[in-house]
Amino acid sequence: MNHQPTITIITPSFNHGRYIEETIKSVISQEGDFFIDYIIMDGGSTDNTIEIIKKYEELIKNELWKPKCLNIDFRWVSEKDRGQTHAINKGFRIAKGEIVSWINSDDMYCDEAFSIVTEHFLKHPEDDFVFGDGEVIDEKGNLQWEWLSRSYNLKVLKSYHFLWNDFTNYIMQQATFWRKKVFDKIGFLDESFHYAMDIEYWIRAGEYGLKMKHLPIKLGEFRMVAGTKSLSSKMVFWPESLEIFRRYNGAKSMRPFFVYYFFNEGINNNFDLKHVSEQKNIILQRWNALSLSEQNILKEKAEQGFYIACLKLANKAFLYGDIKKGNFIFKETMIKKPFFIIYPLSFIYILKKLIGKNLSTTLNMFKNRIIREYRMRRYLYRYL
Repeated sequence: MNHQPTITIITPSFNHGRYIEETIKSVISQEGDFFIDYIIMDGGSTDNTIEIIKKYEELIKNELWKPKCLNIDFRWVSEKDRGQTHAINKGFRIAKGEIVSWINSDDMYCDEAFSIVTEHFLKHPEDDFVFGDGEVIDEKGNLQWEWLSRSYNLKVLKSYHFLWNDFTNYIMQQATFWRKKVFDKIGFLDESFHYAMDIEYWIRAGEYGLKMKHLPIKLGEFRMVAGTKSLSSKMVFWPESLEIFRRYNGAKSMRPFFVYYFFNEGINNNFDLKHVSEQKNIILQRWNALSLSEQNILKEKAEQGFYIACLKLANKAFLYGDIKKGNFIFKETMIKKPFFIIYPLSFIYILKKLIGKNLSTTLNMFKNRIIREYRMRRYLYRYL
């Protein structure tokens, strides 16, 4: 790439007329020595989205919008699609640029983002991806917190923070760009994913040995809007996350991931073991097309994970003050899996009963304080 580059941006949209104008302006207002190829893939909006898109199409077409870059090619379609990931891929397949990315219709780019990215790619031909920092904003655009990323680490991305029960995707999609030739190496987004297609792509890139460079500069803004995927219950992300863990870690590694999936299902459903058991059967159906041997491994790991999760739920119920529920869960687990009495979580539960809720709560707070300190210094050090 030894000439003035073209950067293609895809915006999938559906009934986001309230925000899409800000998104469009954040793209076409970028300043620098590059061309912009902007494609909006609308899913058939029925609000004022199309009206806003046409407004900017006319402004650019009639040269009433003065580009701050070399030129802007503004394209759009509005037609039914098979979801956000499918819409983004349709746009990528007609991209003209050497550099590509997507921005959702309620998110935005920071000023100078494109100039920073294009300049980096020109100077560093060895890098396949660039990702930066950003800001998380609310519906009105007010800053909620800064998103500070860190250097790419494949091992961390395809794991789970078991200590503090959280996912590990620290790469901000709104601040990530890559060379179009990446598609020739690893393909497009996986359209079977509707929630975790970005993290799966970052992991896939690492598995293929592609170079992902972090720039400690704000490039994007991520809007947290009530009713969107990002503010949905974390449980909606779990089925796809489990598939990612299986795909990139192997079926034999799945027990701890199952533990925390079932544990969170229990917490979010009032410690209902019947519901958790039903979810276990549902999640296993996702893998019916796999080989019988791999299915059997997954069933074994899910079964083990379920009962370990039950012990965690018993301990959690005790700390919540619902000792009756905790005792019930612990007893049911011992009836089904009596040898689990030697499991550390069983000893912990018995110890909690011996020392009482107040002291157990105090010790738990002390433990969590140590975990938070470790988390900040080991993983979230940039926030210090």
